[in-house]
Amino acid sequence: MAVYQAEPFYLPETDALRFLPECPRVLRSRPDTLGWVAIQESAESDRGSLNLLNLRTLANDSHPLPGRPGFFAETNREDVLVVGMERSLVLYDMRQRRIASEPFVVTEDERVIINDGLSVEGGLLFGTKHTTFKERIACMYFLEAASGRVHTLHAAQICANGKFLHDGDLVDIDSFNKTLDFYPVDMAAHRLGERRIIADFRETQLFPDGLRPAPGLGSVVVAFYNPEAAPEGVAREFAISDGAVRNEWRLAGSPRVTCPEVLRLDGRVRLLFTTAVEGMNPLMPNAGAMYIGDSPYTEVPPAPPLFEASALD
Repeated sequence: MAVYQAEPFYLPETDALRFLPECPRVLRSRPDTLGWVAIQESAESDRGSLNLLNLRTLANDSHPLPGRPGFFAETNREDVLVVGMERSLVLYDMRQRRIASEPFVVTEDERVIINDGLSVEGGLLFGTKHTTFKERIACMYFLEAASGRVHTLHAAQICANGKFLHDGDLVDIDSFNKTLDFYPVDMAAHRLGERRIIADFRETQLFPDGLRPAPGLGSVVVAFYNPEAAPEGVAREFAISDGAVRNEWRLAGSPRVTCPEVLRLDGRVRLLFTTAVEGMNPLMPNAGAMYIGDSPYTEVPPAPPLFEASALD
């Protein structure tokens, strides 16, 4: 196992943007731009933002939203993203800086909001989280673009987080389980098979949060959220087959690591990580910063497919 030291790369300009950054993804349509969401501006806030960070200049273009965004995905419509916000999906026009569709309501349950998600072949795979992280009332959903129907794949989660379809099956995180899980998936029947634990963190203080596939797709990089005042944060690459740790990244000064992204920067394939403040006391100087670290990779994994925007019109 190799260990890499990630270094601060970008510190958002405001406390609101540093509170809870998530979902970093390099845009296919703008390869020098990293999209990311600030889920909420403070512990009391019910607003967040979509952000577009220029990876060359580190200029960030922040788009305030009228709710808390959990994730975004690119669509087949130029300059239009789909955003999971509160309990609905909306189309967002980056050029016009406005929501460009009526809300597509996923659930009316005000105890949950949409959290992490991604586009997959045929639709969107995403989940919700219980806002106080106590009850197993959050769900994992698949929005089938062709029919516009939402199918419930799992109805008893607390905080649905990182996801990846591996050869048609699911690698998944429900953060408060403190495990990295594998499920066979029957997408035609919209049903999960028996859960297999890839890696178990229940004896640690770490909560697995966001994930991204590593190049080669036989492993995933998992970011860990540490609620304690630890001197550093951590992310690790796990083999999907047996949970073996292949690589580790350490982030001095920011223990609440929320999500990785694999990207090519300055001619090298590197790992970028979002980190959060979210109630940290005392505040560490680099909490809420994005970090960048080297990697052993020579290629980036394939980008997620474009979501069919007409499914939400």
